[in-house]
Amino acid sequence: MKGKKIMFVGDSLSLNQWQSLTCMLHAAVPQSNFTLQRKGDLSTFYFQDYNISLMLFRNAFLVDLVKEKMGRILKLDSIQNGNSWKGFDMLIFNTWHWWLHKGSAKAWDYIQKGDKLYKDMDRLIAFNEGLKTWSKWVDSNIDPSHTKVFFQGISPTHYK
Repeated sequence: MKGKKIMFVGDSLSLNQWQSLTCMLHAAVPQSNFTLQRKGDLSTFYFQDYNISLMLFRNAFLVDLVKEKMGRILKLDSIQNGNSWKGFDMLIFNTWHWWLHKGSAKAWDYIQKGDKLYKDMDRLIAFNEGLKTWSKWVDSNIDPSHTKVFFQGISPTHYK
């Protein structure tokens, strides 16, 4: 893994995987120099002695969730955050859990697809549209000869 850059992108499942990997690697080389940094939605654990970067980009939907005057909009056909996901040796994505939330736990006020704005829609249809956008982004932006891409979808409940 020397010299590698690995990024996890997703929700708490990605956070759990990122934490587990950083803990296992640190336990294997406890005297190794490292830095841990967090800037907004990006956390980086860097092993200086091995030039390994393990990064976590929190994005529960993979597509963009933006705040505008009218409220929070889940944009099913937009991945502006994807610019932060380029140049890695390995990308591990996950999404699903937050697509199902309703009421005050729902992360958006509106869903947008193209020019159409919806107060809500069938969650499986929205999820499907978001995954289509994500997969097109991967196909257009990732060179599989350089970057390995993994996707973990549905996560089990992990609150207890």
